[in-house]
Amino acid sequence: MNNTERKKQADEFLYKFGLLNKLKEYGEPHIVGSYCMDMMAWNDLDIYILNENMSLELFHELSQYIISTYKPFWYLAKQEADDNGKTVWFHGFETTITGEVWNFDLWFLGEEEILKAKNYYTGINEKTSKNPALKETIMSIKQELIKRNQYEYGQYTSIDVYKAVLEHGVKTIDEFLVRNTK
Repeated sequence: MNNTERKKQADEFLYKFGLLNKLKEYGEPHIVGSYCMDMMAWNDLDIYILNENMSLELFHELSQYIISTYKPFWYLAKQEADDNGKTVWFHGFETTITGEVWNFDLWFLGEEEILKAKNYYTGINEKTSKNPALKETIMSIKQELIKRNQYEYGQYTSIDVYKAVLEHGVKTIDEFLVRNTK
């Protein structure tokens, strides 16, 4: 499956299943990550929700919605403090309601954290739009890591791939692995 097909499936969750509208009840959702950069190599959707006033009651309400609507086979919801002591709320889940495994990460963050993330993704978009070969290289490395079970839940993340390609000029999976052996 390519990026376009994956985004079409992601749009089903966002619009047909109503995830985006539901999240708007809790704050201002921002779709980030591979979706916003047109580099979806696997079924993963990351959404940051601007909400600096999340409460435990709202947190539980959203948990119930996720469980009843998406029937996750894996689910994690937590409240924790970030490095600055600020409360961060997270919902992560995996579902197969469309027949394929999809992973979702929902983060309730403040304006500063969301702006920082959006600037990061904008920077990557600017670099890859000027040189489409970079996007192809990133996708190729991600896909090869997925085949080897070394991506995301394995050893490497998208950020590892972006840094290797955009900051260090890595062009192949072999160069990536030599440079990033963990």
